[in-house]
Amino acid sequence: MKKLKRHSQGISIISREKCRKIISIVNEFYGVNCLDLSKKRVIVEPRQVAMYYCYKRTNLSSTSVALMFNKDHATVLHSINIVEGRMLYDKKFKDQRPKLEELIFRVNFKTEAEFILFQTKEKINLLVSKMSLDQCNELIENIKN
Repeated sequence: MKKLKRHSQGISIISREKCRKIISIVNEFYGVNCLDLSKKRVIVEPRQVAMYYCYKRTNLSSTSVALMFNKDHATVLHSINIVEGRMLYDKKFKDQRPKLEELIFRVNFKTEAEFILFQTKEKINLLVSKMSLDQCNELIENIKN
């Protein structure tokens, strides 16, 4: 297996991409952009959840996770504490947690090939999202043939 590439700060590219994917999943799950710097609860709580899972599901340090959110490491540590408390006492969060974790636990790149496949799929999704319905239908027909 190839050695994983690292960027200048020593963070594995795969860990960064896992974190980005987790952020994307959390955004979709809650219907918000948790990278928004808003202090509104509707944004803050999903951002805390995303920070928690980015820290727990990757090998990123709290400082590295903080950089992904344009925050500092203390904010990440605070978010971890808040989310762990919500896991114990917040019934609504307890009910949502299994669904969210099922989506997040699928984000697991073990090799560079899996990572490249993920990147390719993301590029295809981006291209398809810009296509009209007619173009999508034409693409489907071309793939079938």
